[in-house]
Amino acid sequence: MAAHRRKQRTVGIQGLVRFSAVSLTIASAAVATACGVGGSKNDAAQNVSVAAAPDAPADQGTGAPAPMEAATASASPAAATSVPPTTRPSPSASSPVAKRPAATTKATPRPAATTKAAPRPARTTAAPAPTRPAVKKSAPVSGSSGFTSGYPTGADARGAVTAAVAAAKADGKKVLIDFGANWCGNCKAADRVFATSGVGALLDASYHVVKVDIGSQDSSAFDLLRDYCSGEGAYKMPVLVVLDGNGKVVTETHSTGNPELTETGLGAFLRKWA
Repeated sequence: MAAHRRKQRTVGIQGLVRFSAVSLTIASAAVATACGVGGSKNDAAQNVSVAAAPDAPADQGTGAPAPMEAATASASPAAATSVPPTTRPSPSASSPVAKRPAATTKATPRPAATTKAAPRPARTTAAPAPTRPAVKKSAPVSGSSGFTSGYPTGADARGAVTAAVAAAKADGKKVLIDFGANWCGNCKAADRVFATSGVGALLDASYHVVKVDIGSQDSSAFDLLRDYCSGEGAYKMPVLVVLDGNGKVVTETHSTGNPELTETGLGAFLRKWA
């Protein structure tokens, strides 16, 4: 008896729960409609499923209140009126994304290292070489005697003597033949004296001078020397021979010896045989 009463009480409670759930669902739909929030098809399906939920089995006993709590929670107005939050669409991988142009940073060109060329040393003008004193060459003495320093090589000595004798015969002067060599030291000393002004004036006034080279072993020059010098022995140069206008020998130094080769000695010799 008691069990039967408990079963009826349970059935009554379940019916009351179902009625309350249906009423609550209808009220929630009305509130949503008034607020402008339309229920979705899923909500309608959910309401139908709740209303058509079968009765709980009779043998559940005292555990029946649990489904009531679940149904009550699902039918609460807060759940019915809740609006899903608006979510922004996440950009899909395929949607174009504005790519910012990569910053092209141009490397600032460094100025090329300008290497200055090492300055060249200034040109120094070479110091002029010390000038050596010019060696005075025996220049021909311009005079009527025809004296020249040195001895001409390869000259026609015999022809020169013949011309000088003819000139001496014409003007009354003498002929002075100087036999010597260009390498002879005494001959060079005699030339320096003959080139002086005092002795040179004596030559111009009284003589025609002929120079004959016997240092080159010219046979014609030696033949001419033997014509005027008959003495024996070596010839000590210079050999001075004086001829008159007829070509005769007045004196020769091979046999008498040379005077001193100074202005005094040669000056005295020339005055004596002029």
